[in-house]
Amino acid sequence: MSASHAFASLRALRPLLPALALVACRQDIGLSQSARCDGIQQPSEDWVDQAFDRDGDGFYDGSNTDCREAYPADKLDCEDTIAAVNPTATEITCNELDDDCDPATLDAGDNDGDGFAACEDCDDNEALVNPQADETQCNFIDDDCDAATADGYDADGDGFDSCMDCDDTRPYISPDASEVYCNSLDDDCNPSTFDFEDRDGDGSGSCDDCNDGDATISPLLAEDCDTAEDDNCDGKANEDCAVDWSGQYTLDRSVALYCAFGYINFSFAVMEISSAGTSLSAFSYPYVTPPGTLGGTVDADGNFSATVTYKGGCTEVYTLTGVFTSDTTFTATFSAAYSGSSGSCGFGADDCSKGSPHTWIINGTRK
Repeated sequence: MSASHAFASLRALRPLLPALALVACRQDIGLSQSARCDGIQQPSEDWVDQAFDRDGDGFYDGSNTDCREAYPADKLDCEDTIAAVNPTATEITCNELDDDCDPATLDAGDNDGDGFAACEDCDDNEALVNPQADETQCNFIDDDCDAATADGYDADGDGFDSCMDCDDTRPYISPDASEVYCNSLDDDCNPSTFDFEDRDGDGSGSCDDCNDGDATISPLLAEDCDTAEDDNCDGKANEDCAVDWSGQYTLDRSVALYCAFGYINFSFAVMEISSAGTSLSAFSYPYVTPPGTLGGTVDADGNFSATVTYKGGCTEVYTLTGVFTSDTTFTATFSAAYSGSSGSCGFGADDCSKGSPHTWIINGTRK
C-alpha cells in the first residue's frame, strides 16, 4: 500500500475513533463498578473474586463487607497482602503478625508469668529472668536480658572476671597463671595443682620436707631412734628417743686434787655414768671418795647436769655439767668447790678453799 492509500484509509476511519474510545472507557467503568466480592467468577476475573484475593492464598479480604457476606469466616483473610497469613496458617511467635487470623492465638505467651512476653523475655521459662530483673553476679545467667551488663567484673585487670578468677585482687593469680611452689597461693586457680612438689614421693611437699630427696625423712614420719638424722623434720634429731648413755667413759685428761693434808685426795681419768630416762648419775673410777656419786638429769638433747654436796665444817660441792655430743662421747666441766669457817677446809690458809671452785674441762669417750 502506498503512503497515499494509507493516509486515505485513516481519513476514512477518523469519524469512528471517538466512538471506539467511548466504548473502551465504558467497559473499564463497568469492570470497576462490577468488581464485587460475591463468590461468582466474572468475565474479567481469572478466578472467582480475584480482586479480593490479592495474595492468591485462596482466602478473601475479611475487611470487605461483601466478602464477609459471601464467605464463611474460615475463608476470610485477615491480611490479604501476605499469602502466609490466613486461617489455615500456623501462628509464628514474635513476628508481630496474626498468622492464623485468630486473635485468641497470641503472637507470644508469658510462660513464666513474669509480665514479659516471650518476645521480650530472654528466658520465658524462668520468672527471675526478665528485662526488669537485677543482674546477679557470677551465676552465668543474663538475669536482666541485657548482654551489655557483665555477669562479673575484672577488678585486677588480668583478663578474668571475678566469676572465673579465684583471686580478683591480684593480677598474677588467674586460671592461666603458672603455679608457684611454696608461696601458699593457688596461683593457677586450680586446687588440684599442688603448691609444692614432692620429689621423693613421701607425701610431704618440698615446702615442709627438710629433705625432699629422701623418702625416709618427712614431717609425716616419726623420729627413727636408730638414725642420727632429723627424721621428722622438727629441727631435732632423736628428740623423743630414750638414749642410754650408761657406760665407762675414758677422759682426755686426769682430774686430780690434793689438799687438807690429804683429806681431799682424788685422781681419776675414767668416769662411770648411769642413765635411765631423764635421770643420770656419775662417779669416778676407780671408786674413791671424794667426789663420790653425783646425781642429776639429762634431757632429750643430751644436756646433763649432776652434783653432790657434803656438808660439814668444810662443805664440799662437786658438779659435772655438759652435753653428750654423740651416743658415745660427751664434753663437760667438772668442778670442786669448798667453803667453811677458817681452818675447816685445810691447814692455815684453808688450802682446799684457795682457788675454789677448782674446774676441769674434760671430754669423755665410751668404749
